[in-house]
Amino acid sequence: MPLRSIPVGDNKGISVFEKDLKKHMKSRCNARPKELPACHSLNVNCTLPLSSEELEFQKNIYSHQNMFVQPWLARVQLHELSRNDLDSIIDKVSVAYDANVAPIPMEQLTHHSSEKRRNIVSSTKHLDQLSSLMGHMEKNGMLRDKTACFVEFGAGRADLSLYVKKAASEENGEATYLLLDRKSVRNKTDQALLGQSHNKSRVQRQLIDIKDLDLSKVECIADNDKKVVAISKHLCGCATDVSLKCLMNYVETEKSKGHTDPIQGIIIALCCHQLCRYEMYPNQEYLKSISISKTEFERMCKMSSWATCHSGGNSVSTAQDDKDDNDDEHANSNTNDGDDNSDKTR
Repeated sequence: MPLRSIPVGDNKGISVFEKDLKKHMKSRCNARPKELPACHSLNVNCTLPLSSEELEFQKNIYSHQNMFVQPWLARVQLHELSRNDLDSIIDKVSVAYDANVAPIPMEQLTHHSSEKRRNIVSSTKHLDQLSSLMGHMEKNGMLRDKTACFVEFGAGRADLSLYVKKAASEENGEATYLLLDRKSVRNKTDQALLGQSHNKSRVQRQLIDIKDLDLSKVECIADNDKKVVAISKHLCGCATDVSLKCLMNYVETEKSKGHTDPIQGIIIALCCHQLCRYEMYPNQEYLKSISISKTEFERMCKMSSWATCHSGGNSVSTAQDDKDDNDDEHANSNTNDGDDNSDKTR
């Protein structure tokens, strides 16, 4: 009787003999469903129930990693709106901004720990950003406690955590580093984070979508009382929202256990506001107070990209910066709209 070869699951590029299928799926297939970690709680950090369309999209989230525009975002066509509709949204945003947002000064700091690389790198764009983040962390006392658990949301390679380790002069394994992302990446810095001393730092990389993360149940946090310092560089759109909700939920859980002030600090470099999602925005009461509907919220998010529009450029430096953006800036995004970690999609 001839042997019959059949495809493995949804992966049409791989097939095995029918007689070997059961064994292959049990122990060999890389596409087999993975056991969910203890810290997984589906949509726990979504403020509102997700739409049926979003739920369907989330089922195949990893197949959408290279998408720059999600279906619901593409449907928001601002040029099709009437002038009155656009003016209405702009007026609401302007009034809310003037009433609630104080002047935000530009404060670009530096940190000595990153200066050695200035003579090595060809472009200092990301180095400037990292150095400023370290400067702000030091200014706000976020580097004093070397025993803290530094949680990097949308970690990617975890470059930011490595800079934190250097800035804090953490050389004897005092700190813990939790690296969160929903996909694996190349050229990770995990080994460097362990350190060179006999006493290694604790490093845990957790592959999970932030919207499903119960931080209190992550192993390296659950088994000790370390303070949490939340960090991220370029956390796209709704990934920032679900990260903040995740931290809010963590605080409530810890307070119920009698632990006060479990979070020592939060520093997040935002980006890609156009990828925010209404259901994931954590302060729905605020949106109601300024009369922003879901439709208006989606249009507002689309309009937010106007603030960063530019005509491009054809210089060598501009081209190099654009390349760097693709290679690094969004490489750590952990959004819920496609990817990078960033991670273009998010």
